[in-house]
Amino acid sequence: MADGRRSSGVRQSPRRHPVGGSVADEPNEAGPLRRWWWVFLLLALGVLFLGLRGINALADQPQQSAIFTDRVVVVGVTGRTALTPADRAVLDSHLNDAQAGTVSVRPRYVGDCAAAGWTTLGAGRRASVGGLCAPEVQNGKVTDWAARQAAAAARRGDAQLGTLGGSVPGCVGAVGPGAALAAAKPDGSVAGYQRPEEFIAGGMQTQCPITLVDAGSLSDQVITQLADREDITLIVTGVGPAAGSDDPSLQVVYRLGTTLPGWLTSASTRREGIVTLTDLTRTLIDFGAPGSSVAVDGSPFAVYTADLTVDGIDAKINSIAALSDAVTIGYLALGLGGGLLFVILVLGTLRSRFALPKLILTFGGVLAAAMMLTGAVPWQNSGSPGLFLSLLVAAWSVILTALALLVGRLAQVPNAIAAVAITVAVFTVDAALGAVMQPGSMLNSRPIFGLRWYGFGNVTFAAYATAGLFLAGYLAHRYLTAGRRVAAVAAAGLIGFGIVICEGWPSMGSDFGGVIALTPAVLWLMLVLSGVKITWLKLLAIAGAAVLTIGAISVLDWIRGPDQRSHLGNFVQRILDGDALDVISRKAIAAAETVTSPLGIGSLLIGVMLWITIMTYLVSRISPDFTTVRSTLIAILIVAILGTLLNDGGTSVWLTATAEVTVVMGWFFLDWAENNEWAINPPVSGRR
Repeated sequence: MADGRRSSGVRQSPRRHPVGGSVADEPNEAGPLRRWWWVFLLLALGVLFLGLRGINALADQPQQSAIFTDRVVVVGVTGRTALTPADRAVLDSHLNDAQAGTVSVRPRYVGDCAAAGWTTLGAGRRASVGGLCAPEVQNGKVTDWAARQAAAAARRGDAQLGTLGGSVPGCVGAVGPGAALAAAKPDGSVAGYQRPEEFIAGGMQTQCPITLVDAGSLSDQVITQLADREDITLIVTGVGPAAGSDDPSLQVVYRLGTTLPGWLTSASTRREGIVTLTDLTRTLIDFGAPGSSVAVDGSPFAVYTADLTVDGIDAKINSIAALSDAVTIGYLALGLGGGLLFVILVLGTLRSRFALPKLILTFGGVLAAAMMLTGAVPWQNSGSPGLFLSLLVAAWSVILTALALLVGRLAQVPNAIAAVAITVAVFTVDAALGAVMQPGSMLNSRPIFGLRWYGFGNVTFAAYATAGLFLAGYLAHRYLTAGRRVAAVAAAGLIGFGIVICEGWPSMGSDFGGVIALTPAVLWLMLVLSGVKITWLKLLAIAGAAVLTIGAISVLDWIRGPDQRSHLGNFVQRILDGDALDVISRKAIAAAETVTSPLGIGSLLIGVMLWITIMTYLVSRISPDFTTVRSTLIAILIVAILGTLLNDGGTSVWLTATAEVTVVMGWFFLDWAENNEWAINPPVSGRR
């Protein structure tokens, strides 16, 4: 190493005693007082976690709201991303018996035509129509039914057309061609089909317990006339974009004739004011065939009781839209700011002035936590949500960076480790509270995509797991340096499996793939730290433990019943129904598409080069001050690879984990360079 240092401009200097930034030398023995302090800290953190879980248990829960009339009429509309004057007038006269919100109209493919939305409603699962956007009905049957079944089944699609029509004992009537797609039975036949003009001319009389209406331009007239009828429950819902549009935005939904006014929700979304088309399917099936066990993806409508106003409904719709639209402004601002900081970092490094680059990397280390904490503030309700969000993430980043510097100084740990510790703390707090910040945060999947409605998504998982493994690895280093191997293994296990539980538990992170990807990494790290020889048998045992862990969590979730299950329990039900392979296949296809796309290939190539550089050049320099760094990085690499292969988010896991590793290892390298007076351009002999 000495020869390499001379040629690269390195000069030895005495080790500095670290204060808040440089690496600390751990004393060989920890006194009894220090040990009791750690015990007290663990107990305090445990009590805090239980307290947060208690707060989650006390949170308002939605209530089920039964349909009391003998008939239900569903009017489907297109392109209705805001209330029309007719909607406002109807709701204004029904505020005491209305439930309102937005509906995700996404079929299998984002932005598909409204016919796909109607088909999804009838199947109870996201469906595609293969471009068949103009349905026709002749002689009481959808004319191209066979072609539509083939389109829904293409590429392992599992939507069974005719599920709604075939699941209720009474008939499901249809008015208009789109409604026929949803009301049709499995053979494509439609009970009591009428054209909208015939329906209106006949006084809008309904012959079936459930009637679906696609009235097109006559929709507002139909809604207005049906709104005051006391013999029916009226549900108005968006079903897809207007003709010629591929707008995936969430649309208006409301229900009249209820006993519990408030905001619509469901167990599928767990969000106030958001439901899905498949939730409506489940609601209609439960109305027409109570106790039916037919397999659909949705959950019954529920309600968060509240006093509604028309302006309040408008504001709710706009705030939900901002989560998809205005958040892009925040991403843009973050990208521009990050680009500027990167330029400053490079210039500072090239000039061998490492203090500012290290500060920037500390900033980068807390960025994921700052993005999560944006969900703690209702920025989407502001008049300028994009600007508010941009300022908010900047403010949180500055606050957390300052906190990381303070923690680093007080705890005498590297600022990069303080940053990942803060990240772990923020994500754990949100998990304990029931992932309440995630839906409104910058780490949330935008609602228009209809992906992760609750719990932790792929990016959150990757950031949480990476930060947790870094923290576990560094604490293990400190314990091993002090000669306490058992404590090192215990610390890694406590942090690692604590994150596994927070990540996978149905009322917290509820992440299926995350548990499978993280569990092997934690077990592998613990084995390496214990000094036990790694064998293929032990590796197989690790893989089996991951499967058993997620299996146990999923079964416990399934036992809670269909109205309470997350997607983990629903997957168990799919296994029992015999169609789990379709889900696995679709997720595998989605993951593969992210990897094989130009962006995916580019990210993999760049990521591989970064990993090679880190493992071959940085690790050897950092290892004396972070003795477990190689094992820690391998554990993170396991998560990055398994997470990419096992999650439909694919390369998003790889990108997030690789970026966080680059930031943390970059900080450690600059710290090493600063301690050793390393310079890219060594000074000329005789000059400094």
